[in-house]
Amino acid sequence: MAQAQSGVCAEANLHGLHLFFNVLEGHDEAVREALADYLLLLDEFSDRFSESMISSFIAIGAQYWPHLYPEYIPSSLRSFPHFPHSEHSVHSQPVDLMLVVRSDREDVNHLFAQRVLQLLASGVELVSQVRCFRFLDGRDFNGFIYGADTPHGRDKRLVALVHNPGQWDDQGSYVHVLRNKFDMHNWQRLTLEEQEQIMGRTRLDNSLLMPPRPDSHACLSELKDEHGRALVLNQSMPFGDVYTQGSLWLSCSAHGDGLELVLAKRLGNELCYDRWLDYCVSDMGAAFFAPSQHFIRYMAKPN
Repeated sequence: MAQAQSGVCAEANLHGLHLFFNVLEGHDEAVREALADYLLLLDEFSDRFSESMISSFIAIGAQYWPHLYPEYIPSSLRSFPHFPHSEHSVHSQPVDLMLVVRSDREDVNHLFAQRVLQLLASGVELVSQVRCFRFLDGRDFNGFIYGADTPHGRDKRLVALVHNPGQWDDQGSYVHVLRNKFDMHNWQRLTLEEQEQIMGRTRLDNSLLMPPRPDSHACLSELKDEHGRALVLNQSMPFGDVYTQGSLWLSCSAHGDGLELVLAKRLGNELCYDRWLDYCVSDMGAAFFAPSQHFIRYMAKPN
């Protein structure tokens, strides 16, 4: 029976580390084998540092997937969506692999990432790394709760994981990453009422404003399907230092077009778009698929 990678539907942690790699030419087979060893390593760390609540997943980039698993291409895997009509550019930066590791101990994340890098050895180059952390009581740097409509319990799995029993993509997930940097200087010049109108929720208790403003962040980002479930599972986390603040927006979905539908709604048109975008700059967007543990282990076996 297929089992999802532990980090896809994991509960929130205090610390997150996200590594982005490109695979060097001729190392595809070595990477397939290393991914199976990565699962064993995660089991080891889960036992050794059980109090840290470590979880992790590795996802394969849309452009690289056909090179790694050419006979098993996810039906809805596409490059990161491009919206040429929008004034708010979303910069796409394709990468081959993404490692997400989260726990309540930053040192455990660091040690685990180092060991994974040793597994991948000389077959990859590190393109970027983003260290994230829980800010206050689950808020973004703008002061508002992020992922306000994130599903819980069984709904998380229904939203995030492919349900296709008996098929190779069962319990996999379509993953999208968008790195946003915030214009906190201009944001903090707004009054609390102006900020709440833009976000569509109250800052103190996270209540929806009624009636909803049609160009608010809540109205244009908290989309539901025909069953009333969120289109994506929001696994975002803040990142930054004293100079730069932002959010690594990470979404997991059972459907490849979930993030594209949300972005299209948020970008809208010049008359109605998510006004929070006026205070964000996106400098990296990438699309991935995170296969199940069973698939990773099976594909690592010798032919």
